[in-house]
Amino acid sequence: MPVNWSSVCAFLACETQWRAVATLAGVIWLGLDYPAVDVVLRRQGAPDAVFADLQIMEAAALEVFAEDQP
Repeated sequence: MPVNWSSVCAFLACETQWRAVATLAGVIWLGLDYPAVDVVLRRQGAPDAVFADLQIMEAAALEVFAEDQP
């Protein structure tokens, strides 16, 4: 939907801002690095509502990442 386009673009712009920990069992995804995300959003001039949308997308992504864990 066009109304969500700025949130999708912001999510994609934050693709390098994930926190992860490498363990013997594999990679554990912790979530987005919020201070870095804040920089991305400010640079893009994104409205505050985009951050809430990112948190929803982050939670959904973490669920998918967890499915790939043994």
